[in-house]
Amino acid sequence: MPDITGLHQEFLSSPRLDNLGSSYAALDSIIDLVKKDNQDNNEISMIMLFDHEEIGSTSAQGADSNMLVEATERIVYGLKPTASKEDYYRSIHKSYFVSADMAHAVHPNYAEKHQSCHQPKFHQGIVLKINANQRYTTDSASASILKVIAAQATPQVPLQEFIIKQDGLCGSTIGPMISSKCGMKTIDVGAPQLSMHSIRESCGVIDMWHYKNLFHCFFTDYKRLSYPILNE
Repeated sequence: MPDITGLHQEFLSSPRLDNLGSSYAALDSIIDLVKKDNQDNNEISMIMLFDHEEIGSTSAQGADSNMLVEATERIVYGLKPTASKEDYYRSIHKSYFVSADMAHAVHPNYAEKHQSCHQPKFHQGIVLKINANQRYTTDSASASILKVIAAQATPQVPLQEFIIKQDGLCGSTIGPMISSKCGMKTIDVGAPQLSMHSIRESCGVIDMWHYKNLFHCFFTDYKRLSYPILNE
């Protein structure tokens, strides 16, 4: 069973934090949005929780399927039956996909595995993942949008940037699959954790709180905060 641990109850210990942690934060935030009913009627907010990420995502319900493309097409044409393909493409290019997976925090016994300036730590915010080979989809535009959203959140959400060491191997996420299939602007983020894929994983309680706040601000203020960037 999951448990809150630590001298000051500052750690969360649980099986399958990767990726139930991200799923919980996103689901909790979008439920709050629906309850408050304060969303712009011209926006569609949604989350997608995919199966089979750990075995490659190639399945009928995995991220490497056509599920997102089909879902967004049905939404656009369902709301506006007279919409053209051009209308659909314009909607996609005004949209933003947050690929939310957990992130590897720096292990105190293996700090040399991280670059000195890119060591994600507990209690210091959400990790923004960057890779020049696009194993993570973060680019200058998607990073700028998220940084503005995080800075405008109440309270402000701290961010940590992560880049793998040049002599290390980089993992990947569903972000590149999604962005290449549908053409949507995408960013890769995650809450830092230790013991990923072990029987019990650990993360910081405050980071999960930051995670929810980040999603909440994203759902409520994305359109207002992203417009100057995506419409340059």
